[in-house]
Amino acid sequence: MGTVFGHPFHRSTQPKRAPLLLATILLTFTTLTGCAPKIGDEPPRFAFARAWATPAPGAPRLMDNSRWWQAFKDPTLDRIVALALTDSPNLAAAVLRANAARAQAIDAGPFSASAGIAGTSGGIIGASPTQQVSTDLSLELLFDPGRGRAAQRAGAAADLARAQAAAAGARLFLVAQITDTYLGLRHAERSLSLAKAEAARGRKTLELTQTLGSAGEATRLDALRSQARNASIETGLPSLEAAVARKHAELAVLAGYSPGTLPADLGAALSKPQPQPRATLAPDPGLPADLVRNRPDLQVAEANYDAARAGLGRARAALYPRLALSGTIEARQNSAGGSASEFSLGPSLRLPVLPQTSAKAGVDAATALVTAAYADWRSAVLQALLEVEIALLDYRAAAASEASADRAVRLYSETTELMRESVLKGEATLGELIATQDALASAERTQADARLARARAFSTLNLRLGAGARASAPSPAAVVKAP
Repeated sequence: MGTVFGHPFHRSTQPKRAPLLLATILLTFTTLTGCAPKIGDEPPRFAFARAWATPAPGAPRLMDNSRWWQAFKDPTLDRIVALALTDSPNLAAAVLRANAARAQAIDAGPFSASAGIAGTSGGIIGASPTQQVSTDLSLELLFDPGRGRAAQRAGAAADLARAQAAAAGARLFLVAQITDTYLGLRHAERSLSLAKAEAARGRKTLELTQTLGSAGEATRLDALRSQARNASIETGLPSLEAAVARKHAELAVLAGYSPGTLPADLGAALSKPQPQPRATLAPDPGLPADLVRNRPDLQVAEANYDAARAGLGRARAALYPRLALSGTIEARQNSAGGSASEFSLGPSLRLPVLPQTSAKAGVDAATALVTAAYADWRSAVLQALLEVEIALLDYRAAAASEASADRAVRLYSETTELMRESVLKGEATLGELIATQDALASAERTQADARLARARAFSTLNLRLGAGARASAPSPAAVVKAP
């Protein structure tokens, strides 16, 4: 609350008194005010390490392109991500909220103006009616040495930054979800393909069992074991097929479409089995530690800190007077041809209530909130660094596991071929061949799992770094058509 002094100057007021009174109020206003502290423009600082690891010579660098999913070199994935960035309703809602915050930030200026037009009709019963049209224009200029208006603009800018970071977070989460679902689709297809290949090998083994059995070299037990193994493999095929169909439906919804209604060419590309996408980033890429600044959650924390500082600025402004100079021009015209105009101009001075115990308590509270917001920001940075460190460790482990899985599949493939030849020569039993085939099938499933784990670890690493949060949908001409 405060005390308000105002004086309007109408056209009928004596003109010599207006400048004198206005000058007196301005002099009083200047005398009562001091220099209010400015709201600093410096962002919060953190002592980031130089890097997480020493770059290996020739190692590819992450973040060279914010469209990190394109590193998989999969046109179908690129196409569905581009489609989602354009058509996803969740992302559209976040972007619209950011646009609303931008409009509010523009509105927080030092001037305020309004204009209007109104019409009336009336008269005495039985007589001709009369009409009157009036227009008005009002303008207010705020002299604010307490910088309350500047604090208001800073708060609006912080709200805009929060909304933009939320939109960036929605974009990043959407891309990560689509990538993870797509990787899951190709993994499900690979698992289905391996199961079918294993069933085919089992049928060949059963044929070999029957051939050897007719020659008296195989027992009834060998034949039963082959048949049971084939039946066990075929039991899992329906669930794998359902997993593939489920991923198709999930991708459609993530892109903003009902299941089964994706564009025909994209739907056909998704239905065509493709190799599993592979991550090729070096296990030790040598990432600059301050890349975490790209994370939307850190940008939200920084915006919260800026909003708290703006709140402190508004609390400090309450300690200072405010002077507003407002004016209004109104013109009226009636149907009889008569017209009239009127203007008013006058300052208003708002003084803070004395003593200022309540206002100073507000400053103390706002100062504490600024300190708390800075502590929250530092905590968010530490958590982000930890998450990136864990993501790097997981990626290195996944890369090593994939390499070992690839080697195991090569060795078991060679072993299986040699074992089959040994059985035909009578140097090994069918039981040994079946055991070797089981080992190969297990190694191939492990390889598919390891490939998925490394690809997902690459995706998670980019997610933790906030890479791609600002990516926009490319133009249709820039999107490679899915094969």
